[in-house]
Amino acid sequence: MLPLKKHPTALHAGAGEPAANIPNGVAGKSVYVVDVDDYELYRAMLYGLGAKGVTNKLMATADVILHGGPAAPQKARAKYPSAAIVKASAILPLFHQEIRSFCDLVRALQRHGFTVRNPSDEGDAEFDHFELPLVGDSLHETLLHWLGSSAFLRSYAKKQHFPIDKREEGYIDFPIPDSRGLTWYYTWKSDAWGRVHALRGEGDYPLDIKGHQLLRVEPLLWTQSTGLYFHEYPILDSITGLFVQAGIDARTGRVNGTAISRVWT
Repeated sequence: MLPLKKHPTALHAGAGEPAANIPNGVAGKSVYVVDVDDYELYRAMLYGLGAKGVTNKLMATADVILHGGPAAPQKARAKYPSAAIVKASAILPLFHQEIRSFCDLVRALQRHGFTVRNPSDEGDAEFDHFELPLVGDSLHETLLHWLGSSAFLRSYAKKQHFPIDKREEGYIDFPIPDSRGLTWYYTWKSDAWGRVHALRGEGDYPLDIKGHQLLRVEPLLWTQSTGLYFHEYPILDSITGLFVQAGIDARTGRVNGTAISRVWT
């Protein structure tokens, strides 16, 4: 079985939603989050919406108390007497208003000062954001079609410097179209962006949103999702390659996703 995540529809925005213009009350603010079922999901949403900081621990200051209970806890209200009180239920429609796809989330994080990359890389990542019609009623078939037709991929893939002397299980040969015999390799990976981080700040403790935390938003955007590694060599730690994450859009039925390069300079 090829890896495939199926997501429930309860958190999806319907076609054309939302119609209202919801003000963004968390952009540029420090947000204390309490009494929510999935803190990591709210953390990813809030940073995508431009929050300056997000925590579920009582720290020195907070501009917003975001809570999922009947009322904000007294301890939080006493700690942050001037903080705005916001119900957690207000964040999902705001997120759907401002973040309509996975590439929107990536771009929003970049706009708010995050560098999105594989932290082990030495070079700057390249991105390809794509939206495609569903091919053969299959997310996997659609991604293979993208591999075969992507101008970005053809410009990115280069001839190997060394012969291929090692091959790991699961990698499949992929001849690059119009390349005069060049072959790269792919393997399916449901959480292909698990090796990607979004980092902001300097020093020993930059703000770090890890790939598995970014992917908490999958159920907000996609009905199905999967990913793949597309590598220069058929090994997991191939220095050059792409991490590709994509899914079927809950509103349009089309496939959208993002490829990010792994680079070494």
